Amino acid sequence: MDYQYVLLNPNGRIAPREFWIGVLIILGGNVLAGLIPLIGGLVWLGLIWAGICVYGKRLHDAGRSAWIHVIPWGISLVTSTISGVILGGSILAAALAGDDFTIMPLLAAGGLVTGLTGLSTLVWLIYTAWVGLAEGQGGTNAYGPAPVRIIDVTPAGED
Repeated sequence: MDYQYVLLNPNGRIAPREFWIGVLIILGGNVLAGLIPLIGGLVWLGLIWAGICVYGKRLHDAGRSAWIHVIPWGISLVTSTISGVILGGSILAAALAGDDFTIMPLLAAGGLVTGLTGLSTLVWLIYTAWVGLAEGQGGTNAYGPAPVRIIDVTPAGED
């Protein structure tokens, strides 16, 4: 498998096997990026490009535009923005309470933020499964020739 092609080139098509390997590499990279202060943020930005390449090529294999990849990103952006507004508003409300500082607005906001984060995660999980399990088009399509798929062929009678 050509990892440079799978992770860094947005053109062409990849089979499901390469997609799932790419997703695991991106997931592992995100975990490591979260553990490394400062440099992890730069690594995360690079992983966004790798995700565009991996998801885009798999969408190409199914005959779909890679622009579909904007949808889960948009949902994540909207839920993150709403979460930030809710959390910021609750902090402001608690601070303006003055001497009667109460934790209740923060607890309520925490529940809403957790729910929105869960929604965003659910969207990404469903989207990833949909892209990874999508049926690839046979032969050449608008995005290039079909990727070579590894098929396990066991002769009849042998297990």
